[in-house]
Amino acid sequence: MRGMPPEWNRRTFLLGSAVAAGALAVGCGGSGSAADMFTAAFQGSGAGEGIDPGVNTLFIDEARMKAVYDGLFEVDSAMTPIPRLAESGEPSTDGTRWRIALRDTQWHDGKKFTAHDVLYTLSRVLGPAPQRPFIAASSLDGVDLSGCRAVDDRTVEIALKEPSFEFLIALSVYGTKIVQDGATDFRRPVGTGPFVFESFDPGRQFIATRNERYWAGAPGIGELRIVSAEADARVNAVQSGEIDYADNLTPSAARTLEGRSGTTLVSTPGSGIYFFAMKTDRPPFDNPDVRRAMMRMADRSELLKVALEGQGEIANDVFGKGYQYYADLPQHDYDPDEVGRLLRRAGVRDLSFDLFTAPVAYGFVEAARLFADHAATCGVRVNVVLGSKDTYYTDALETGHLTMGQSGPLPIPNHFASRLLSHSPQNRTKWSDPEFDRLYARARGTRSPEGRTALYRTMHEIQHDRGGFIFFGTTNWNSACGDRFVELPAAVPNSHEWARFDQVRAR
Repeated sequence: MRGMPPEWNRRTFLLGSAVAAGALAVGCGGSGSAADMFTAAFQGSGAGEGIDPGVNTLFIDEARMKAVYDGLFEVDSAMTPIPRLAESGEPSTDGTRWRIALRDTQWHDGKKFTAHDVLYTLSRVLGPAPQRPFIAASSLDGVDLSGCRAVDDRTVEIALKEPSFEFLIALSVYGTKIVQDGATDFRRPVGTGPFVFESFDPGRQFIATRNERYWAGAPGIGELRIVSAEADARVNAVQSGEIDYADNLTPSAARTLEGRSGTTLVSTPGSGIYFFAMKTDRPPFDNPDVRRAMMRMADRSELLKVALEGQGEIANDVFGKGYQYYADLPQHDYDPDEVGRLLRRAGVRDLSFDLFTAPVAYGFVEAARLFADHAATCGVRVNVVLGSKDTYYTDALETGHLTMGQSGPLPIPNHFASRLLSHSPQNRTKWSDPEFDRLYARARGTRSPEGRTALYRTMHEIQHDRGGFIFFGTTNWNSACGDRFVELPAAVPNSHEWARFDQVRAR
């Protein structure tokens, strides 16, 4: 998704070790004809891939799970919850109970979907953790299982330990897709989604066939194949027609495909955000004036142009532009004079520190070295230290004073909950502010959207003034598709429409 979608170093852009470059893993099997079969390629991770919606977190995992399963709610491109297996969700007056009305639908094996499936999924996520922890456990930790009940087959009541008028967001995060009551074996998963599972070979391919009884309408293709492939292989295969859809292409790959006959490039803005993260619990970043100086030390325009290859927009140290609850605040600009003034006010001279990074995503190392140049112009010495790309995001939680990262879209309340509360599991800036924690608790317990918006704006203003994140650029999400099919998905990752292929149909 946890207080967020799955751990963002996995769900948002760190895709693990990959299969051999240049070789698409398309094998035999399945029953679709060539005209009725659709093949989509994603970055793979070999044996690390899976199809259990409770624990698997890679983008390619999510693409498979979108085919087989549904959630009660999912988020749209503005990160606002929309109903799926739920028809509606209504809170009690005090926000401590939610009554969820369920769709009249069935599982792939013909069993009726009921409230007991929802209760089982909640108990599975919140029960004893398996060897790999359940993704949504922290997002749903406010649920009081003992007070939850099935009102009838199509109505479930969910009790909360504390008031939350944002609970539908918690039901929308990754790891909350509904599994059948009693399900324990996910080698042959049974879902309610648009495609029925046929086969899965981790690191190679997944095959599913059309669910003719899907509640939202039968898909337009008879067979869906999702295959694992490296970036170069995805580009080559979509150009040759070997695949129909290639996900997550770099800016340079996108430029290669732009304008090519037989291939359509889709570039979705606002799909990722790059940042530097200052650890606010240790010098020199325990001083708010030093953090303010750092926000004026980054030449965002040059970082976007050089490190991010010019594809995207500059960011402003506030997460979630274009999403519900975003606060539009004055832009932080590159200003060496203001940097000097703020450092003098902080009583800091000859500032020097390490910037810990690794080549885990395009532009990371380039951005780090460019930032070091910007800092040098301001009289600050930044030493770029390269870590292992295999362990970087785990190491960066504790290592160093300044680190780098990249996030995909997620609801702004989840960003606050998972990264910026004193107890947040992914608190990369080590931010701990009692006032900030109180504001978040007040926002969750505020019934009116207008009241929550005002409180979240105050939280954004705190971060914009003296927070530990320097959000310097947003990026586009590039995908490419062949011309045999229409109605291909074009949406920001982590949203409902991303990687959904049930609307695809042949020309």
